[in-house]
Amino acid sequence: MEEQSLGGSYSRIVNVLIFIFPIVINSLQVAGDIVLFILAMMGVYVAISQKISPFIIKEIKVFSYLGTGYFTAVCLSVLFSGQGLELAHYIARDFYFLFMPFIALALFKAKININYLIAGVKVSLLVIGMIVIYYQVIIGDIGNRSTGVMNAGVFGNLAVSLFFIVLAFFQHESFKHKVFTTLTLLFGLIAIVGSGTRGAWISFFLLLGAYLYFLYKQRAKLTSRSKIILMLIIAIVFSFGSLYQYEIKRVQNVYESIYNWMDGSQNPNSVGVRLTMYKKAIDNIADVPFFGHGLRTSNIALFKNDSSNIGRISARFNHLHNAYLTNYYNGGILLLGSLLFILFLPLRIFIKANIQNRRNPVFIAGAFLSLSYASHGMVNILLGDTYMNGFYVFFLAIFLLLTNKSIKVPET
Repeated sequence: MEEQSLGGSYSRIVNVLIFIFPIVINSLQVAGDIVLFILAMMGVYVAISQKISPFIIKEIKVFSYLGTGYFTAVCLSVLFSGQGLELAHYIARDFYFLFMPFIALALFKAKININYLIAGVKVSLLVIGMIVIYYQVIIGDIGNRSTGVMNAGVFGNLAVSLFFIVLAFFQHESFKHKVFTTLTLLFGLIAIVGSGTRGAWISFFLLLGAYLYFLYKQRAKLTSRSKIILMLIIAIVFSFGSLYQYEIKRVQNVYESIYNWMDGSQNPNSVGVRLTMYKKAIDNIADVPFFGHGLRTSNIALFKNDSSNIGRISARFNHLHNAYLTNYYNGGILLLGSLLFILFLPLRIFIKANIQNRRNPVFIAGAFLSLSYASHGMVNILLGDTYMNGFYVFFLAIFLLLTNKSIKVPET
């Protein structure tokens, strides 16, 4: 289908929204929702006024089906598990996926300037870094994981995703832009470390390995200045933690807690509770119904008859601190399969595009987005939080659209 221009004003509005979203999603309540709602309504307007469907446009077709497919899986898992009342109570946070086709259509009809997005992400890193500095340095709230408007775990995870989106474009910038980018990355690192989110730290090092892999596959020679800046970033990454005694203690506690848990300890610390959840979930995985036990019921299903101290604590959570196990218990094969599709089908597209063109940073940024979310899901909830949902929908829409416009997408 041929793309029809809606004029320069339309594209300018979309690019302004693209710049704003990364800044507000981590720092202002509801502001990110408003941006996505505006984009969705713009997409609805385009669909009605031009009588087109996002499901027949080859560049956004896959994205549209992924969103509606995941939303449908959530609804079906709730209805067929006999927990219909849960649908009305919790489904609002999943509306992002229902509106994914129209968000994509709004972006498709605009001439996207990727510089607006990257500038917004850089400002976002500065903002979230200053949030952590404000709470932990100026106020002196060290050790309480004060991260503004959202849960510290979500804050740390999104900080990792933002960090590597910026890093994907680092090599292709001029030297003066690299200097500013380095500053934003340092603020991002402050946010990641200062969040106290150990799962985010794991994701950070996994993605750092992926970045070095992509850098190696490019087989491009770095300038001396770029090498100095890159080595400076890596050195700061490995030495930064020494400035945070609280974070060092959290890492040490992980090793101690794992050892004690394997030795039979029932101490209900965060690591022991997680390991208990994982073990019990895996041990009972064969008993899960095809449509699961219902939204946010995984822990009740597993620990309702467990009278131990750690069992009673585990039953109070509404997820298993692992997105894959949680989705399987909540929605069975259908919901787990939908989660895997929405994470790894885009990743496959980004990787294939990167193989064809190692120099395009959009493909690498898209891969980082999918990889970061896949790693976040190993130790925490994933697509169950409004911030996590909105962030993924927004960035996936842009990166997948730009990727599909850069490569030949076959007609189907």
